[in-house]
Amino acid sequence: MAPATGDAPDRGYDPIDMQCIAAAREVAANETVIVGMGPPLLAGSVAKKIHRPEMAFVTEAGPIDWTPSDGVPAPNTIADPAMTEGSAMVTDMLDALGLFVMGGRASAAMFQAAQIDRLGNLNTILVGTYANPVRRFPGTGGNADGGASAGRMISTVPLESRRFRERVDFRTTAGYLEGPGAREAAGLRPQGPNVCVTTMCIFRFDTTDGGRTGSCEMYLDGLFDGVSVEDVKAIVPWDLQVASDLVLVPPPTSEELETINELDAERVYRVPGRY
Repeated sequence: MAPATGDAPDRGYDPIDMQCIAAAREVAANETVIVGMGPPLLAGSVAKKIHRPEMAFVTEAGPIDWTPSDGVPAPNTIADPAMTEGSAMVTDMLDALGLFVMGGRASAAMFQAAQIDRLGNLNTILVGTYANPVRRFPGTGGNADGGASAGRMISTVPLESRRFRERVDFRTTAGYLEGPGAREAAGLRPQGPNVCVTTMCIFRFDTTDGGRTGSCEMYLDGLFDGVSVEDVKAIVPWDLQVASDLVLVPPPTSEELETINELDAERVYRVPGRY
């Protein structure tokens, strides 16, 4: 496949729109999803609204199986009071993270992070070292629990050199840890199929059994319109492998764009520096 190259024309949507819409498409039928802060709240809302209305949308603050009503925006936070309306049940963090996630009831987690590495581990704690941080972030939230217990991970990370690392500075969320067999050695269940959706492309992971075999490394699976393989490889700091059947990800449909603009009319999530 030969993707388009050069300056992309004005398509009526931004890379962050494409990222959230592509992430929404990744939610599978009947999945129960623990949805994290930031763009995952918007992507999860798009999925619930038009792609997977049967999914269970859960946040760590306690809303269980939230359904957005017409005209209601995506949640501003995981504890947005608006989710008290439209949820099957509103409980607390103990139930959401304990009973739901650590109880093995989250078939997927959708999380954003400051950094991700080639094995899918996420960092939401700091840049630098723990003893000498360059910058600290708010913390793990439910990311540690989701990485340990969710059936698979949908990560949303803008494709930037500061975010994609050979090894994350601090591992707050378990992907495939050190590689094949590492999850089970750490007492965790296999996890997958995992996926990382960025502002330029989609990555998947080289393991068919959730981390027991394969390299467990991220590989390039799909490109967004206007992006080339060389564009992606220029940012990723390891020897990135490319799928033999690399695909061009379809651009947003009019329904998807209308939905994301309705859910985020104030562009809470889709402003550079907020994602």
